[in-house]
Amino acid sequence: MGHTSLEKIISLQRNPANIRNLCILAHVDHGKTTLADCLVASNGIISSRLAGKLRYLDSREDEQIRGITMKSSAISLHYSHGDQEYLLNLIDSPGHVDFSSEVSTAVRLCDGAVVVVDAVEGVCPQTQVVLRQAWLENIRPVLVINKIDRLVVELKLTSQEAYTHLKKILEQVNAVTGTLFTSKVLEERAGKEEEEEKEGEKSSGDQVYDWSAGLEEVDDSHLYFSPDQGNVVFASAIDGWGFSIQHFAHIYSERMGIKKEVLLKTLWGDFYLSMKAKRIMKGAQAKGKKPLFVQLVLDNIWSLYDAVVIRRDKEKVEKVVTSLGVKVMARDSRHSDPKVLLSAICSQWLPVSQAVLSMVCEKLPSPLEMAAERVEKLMSVGARRFDSLPEQTQHLKTGMRRSPSAGSRRDGDTLTGWQRRATESPPTLRACHLQDSAQLPEGCSASDDVSEIPHLSRCSMENLYLLMGRELEELQEVPAGNVLGIGGLEEFVLKSATLSTSPACPPFTPLNFEATPIVRVAIEPKHPSEMPKLVRGMRLLNQADPCAEVLIQETGEHVLVTAGEVHLQRCLDDLRERFAKIEISASEPIIPFRETVVRPPKVDMVNEELGKQQKVAIIHQVKEASQGRSSDTLHLDSSGLVTLTTPNRLATVGVRAIPLPQEATRLLESSSEVIRTLEQVNMSLREGKSLDISVRSLEAISDLKAQLESLLQGRKWRNAVERIWAFGPRRYGPNILLNSVEGYQRPSVWQCLSRGDKASEATALRDFDNSVVSGFQLAALSGPMCEEPLMGVCFSVERWDVQSAAPPQRQDSVEEDSTRHEATVESNVEGSSETSARAEGVAAGQSHARRRPEVAASSDCYGPVSGQLIAAVKEACRHAFQAQPQRLMAAMYTCEIMATADVLGRVYGVLGKREGRVLHEEMKEGTDMFTIKAVLPVAESFGFADEIRKRTSGLASPQLVFSHWEVISSDPYWVPTTEEEYLHFGEKADSENQALKYMNAVRRRKGLYVEEKIVEHAEKQRTLGKNK
Repeated sequence: MGHTSLEKIISLQRNPANIRNLCILAHVDHGKTTLADCLVASNGIISSRLAGKLRYLDSREDEQIRGITMKSSAISLHYSHGDQEYLLNLIDSPGHVDFSSEVSTAVRLCDGAVVVVDAVEGVCPQTQVVLRQAWLENIRPVLVINKIDRLVVELKLTSQEAYTHLKKILEQVNAVTGTLFTSKVLEERAGKEEEEEKEGEKSSGDQVYDWSAGLEEVDDSHLYFSPDQGNVVFASAIDGWGFSIQHFAHIYSERMGIKKEVLLKTLWGDFYLSMKAKRIMKGAQAKGKKPLFVQLVLDNIWSLYDAVVIRRDKEKVEKVVTSLGVKVMARDSRHSDPKVLLSAICSQWLPVSQAVLSMVCEKLPSPLEMAAERVEKLMSVGARRFDSLPEQTQHLKTGMRRSPSAGSRRDGDTLTGWQRRATESPPTLRACHLQDSAQLPEGCSASDDVSEIPHLSRCSMENLYLLMGRELEELQEVPAGNVLGIGGLEEFVLKSATLSTSPACPPFTPLNFEATPIVRVAIEPKHPSEMPKLVRGMRLLNQADPCAEVLIQETGEHVLVTAGEVHLQRCLDDLRERFAKIEISASEPIIPFRETVVRPPKVDMVNEELGKQQKVAIIHQVKEASQGRSSDTLHLDSSGLVTLTTPNRLATVGVRAIPLPQEATRLLESSSEVIRTLEQVNMSLREGKSLDISVRSLEAISDLKAQLESLLQGRKWRNAVERIWAFGPRRYGPNILLNSVEGYQRPSVWQCLSRGDKASEATALRDFDNSVVSGFQLAALSGPMCEEPLMGVCFSVERWDVQSAAPPQRQDSVEEDSTRHEATVESNVEGSSETSARAEGVAAGQSHARRRPEVAASSDCYGPVSGQLIAAVKEACRHAFQAQPQRLMAAMYTCEIMATADVLGRVYGVLGKREGRVLHEEMKEGTDMFTIKAVLPVAESFGFADEIRKRTSGLASPQLVFSHWEVISSDPYWVPTTEEEYLHFGEKADSENQALKYMNAVRRRKGLYVEEKIVEHAEKQRTLGKNK
């Protein structure tokens, strides 16, 4: 097919029934861009000879150097299928895990996806991820099994073995789809059961238990990939060939006189051709016969490879060329590389573009066939259900599902419209779907009358573009159902936005990002005068990249947070060459850590059980430490309770640090959104406002409470969930502040579940209640080890006395007054809570209303009481933390490595050197490839991929995904105490302590004191023998 003109594409845009918006998804190096090259070559944009070598849609220099796609690229292609003409808006997405946010964006824009799987490697981790992303976005996938030439040339399988291998790959892909489908059905089933239970409570009668999961009734046959359904293509994109069984069914129906419908059903499966009976019969495997697919399809391809590539038999090649009726140029047949001849034959016999594009046109939906479920999912943001949206918003659903025909544009369809910015992180807006036709009217400008709605603004589009890979074509209008580029929105859009002509349109739901930004670097310009350019460049980068985060730390550093090492390198290159266009210098990666406390260990560093002598030694150490730390305002007892008094002696706080169970920490970390919603509700209740909260949010909050209650069991956690004071840091982190103060009944954080507003408590305590929470938040944000956030720590406030202020005539009288008041407060607590509230009210009244000038002067020298209390609670939390066994927590990557058996030892060597831990390894059936799953600290991951490729000569490549936080078992403050430890580690114990190494590195970076021995004036050792 020749080159398609722009006018042709514009005319095709007007017929949405013949438009297909599709993306190519796969694991890294499975052949997406090579396949895209073949499809682009079919439109005459590039030469078919260069397809697979040029990688046309990898337009960046670093993409060409690394050989991987880093940015999604879109291109519009024209294809004639039968008597119909189609417009295909194709998006090529990256396969590397660092750029999975680009995949999320591509999936959101499309109605269908081509999933590519390597015939040798099979289903890889990223294949599962892209299938899940396609499932979550409700888009229909089709399958291309690529690199089948490797089965012939590399693995040297016979056609029969290759058939078995391909069947297994199909089973693996369908198993992933089946898992996703089952989970969805079971979720729906659980929802129905809840409704039935509620109805069952109302209606009396005999209940019969139904134990079916609901999977039997649901038809899922259309979900799976099967060649006889026409949604699978077998291909070798690098050699330019590909086929579906429809192609061969058409050929053999003419040659053999068998009906095409029969061949379509029997070409894939356990069928064979009986030459005696001249019939197709079932049971090929049981009778030891060749399946029809092997006999009629694979044998032909294998014999072609055998003649052209393996044996180079010229006579046989000539026979094949004649029988296939293809024309081969003389220079191709004489070429020294047999692959050139093979590609020349195959691209005419079984053109891959024709097989894939015809499958896309037949099996993928047009924009008009958009599922109602998908529209509802897009418009139901957060915990809101579609039914609960305003009527005007619900009416937009019909507008999104139908497309106005060409020529019937209304004035309201012009997109000088409303733009709503979603508060979370929805898709990047390099391209977007429009629900009405977009047109650039003459002289349009955004009016200023924007109603006071947060995140809603009115804007005008300046340019519309057709995306053509490396180029943009400017257009005047784009009908609905197309993918396009929009210019002139950089002032209104941060990372993404939802554009609509109606202000009733809600922001679309945020994307499902698989990668978490974890790698951060500080950036500064080489010349300080260029700082404004850097700031502007980082703002543009933040807009352009859906996964990158840009922030300014308290120290004033500009920090860039990215998903991984490759992503970081791409962002830095973008800053230098595209956005800031200045020389920049980046720091070493800033590795995040967390600080935590653990239970006292039962064994020492040489795995000897701690005996009585050792326990006595530990108690002595604690006593010595407590004597060392004790002062007139701070007291630490042997049980770990820290009591701290404010400098003006008006308030005393007692805090104890307790390690949270690991499961509870994980739950709090994964439920941060729910805790944030809970905090917003509580804040509005404290301010006396009523906040409408959805049923789903209330259910999520009650689930969180129930799960916490089940995890926090035992004597010390009795009634702990009801006594939660706050979460931290930033009010939604994985640490808890517990209210264990006798006689202080504050409103529960779960009060939104009870639906009853309790009366506010004593005003004095309510005034300073926030100060205690603020002190805890500060302590949780930066721990004492290396100023990193805490994780999995519960601070229990066991004492909190607020004393009355008195005129400071003499120091003695102040002390007497404070002790007297402390006694009265304690007696009140023992008596009744009512009298204590009254006493506190009187104390507050004295401190506020009857404050004398000299008292005010005395409190001024220490600052306000609330500020002193914040500082006191923070210090008490830090000392309570230090009274327990402290540990660092490291961020961990899950590492998936595919390697051949001969380099397995080297892979293990690199993992061992970098503190990695292998979880399991398994051999891929039918290949010599091993899949190794390991965990690796983020701190040790820099340069890991390069080192593993060098050590294995490129035969192993890792995929790193952030997984979890893990406690480093070694104590950074450990010193030998027992005789065995002295014998094993020596008196200095200067063997490397991993936790201490990490801790000192962070302290050094932050400019904190690091305890290390430095030789200042070293003298050279004199050797008397040399001086003779």
